[in-house]
Amino acid sequence: MKENSVEDFDSLFVEKRSGIRRYIILIIVLSVLGLTSVYTYLSVSAVRDRMKVAHDLAQGSPEVNSSLFKQLKEKAWLESRIKMAANDSIGLSIDLEQLRIQLELKGVVVMSSKIRDCSVSGFFRKMDGNVYFTMFGTPLTIEQFKSSIAKNPFKIVEAPKDTIAAQAAADAAAKKDSLADENVFWTVKLDRGFDLDIQGIDSIAEAQKKYEFGKGFEFERNLKNIASSFQHILKFTKPSYTPEILISIPENEAKAILRALPRNAMVTIKI
Repeated sequence: MKENSVEDFDSLFVEKRSGIRRYIILIIVLSVLGLTSVYTYLSVSAVRDRMKVAHDLAQGSPEVNSSLFKQLKEKAWLESRIKMAANDSIGLSIDLEQLRIQLELKGVVVMSSKIRDCSVSGFFRKMDGNVYFTMFGTPLTIEQFKSSIAKNPFKIVEAPKDTIAAQAAADAAAKKDSLADENVFWTVKLDRGFDLDIQGIDSIAEAQKKYEFGKGFEFERNLKNIASSFQHILKFTKPSYTPEILISIPENEAKAILRALPRNAMVTIKI
């Protein structure tokens, strides 16, 4: 009888621990679901607010027939490039239909690169004709650069004092050149509230690998976005939404375009 009492007590204790564990798991699951729901609601609201701003800017422009949207995009593309050609500085034109990115000066193409991969935020796919023409009918202007490599890599080099020092400098330079290629990635903020991201890749597989969460410039950028989103969830405020265009081109060309573009260059885009 006594042994049965001990066994009953032990089973009650095990059941109590099991019940507490289930409650803890349930609370965690509900908390995650709650936070996810809040974030989804706030994120969708932020996108809608961004689209409303775009519609407000397009107010007053002539209505565009949806059946003529393709012709409108071509018109916006040509007019924007003509206006950019009137500028005395180098500009950037990006045609996501033909997968081509070019440096242009006075309408003359000075460098052209084939786009190997690209992606755009859904925001751009949902624009109507009026919003599209307001966004891309005139050249955009770069407001800010941020890159994983130096935009203007100038440095002062002291002349070697003798042949031994000269040989040491040459060996150091050769060793540096033999290292793996730099991770070339840069982003610019454009004056109409969205980002243009350019990454250097030599294959699609490399593009997928280099843009994943977890290393270098991309890691810092993603970590900052996650931290910002988490703060908005805790404060129950809408996160900031910035539409993006991501383009992948060969590394050497991504580096060349970065260093050739003026800091306030004009940009024309066709999506």
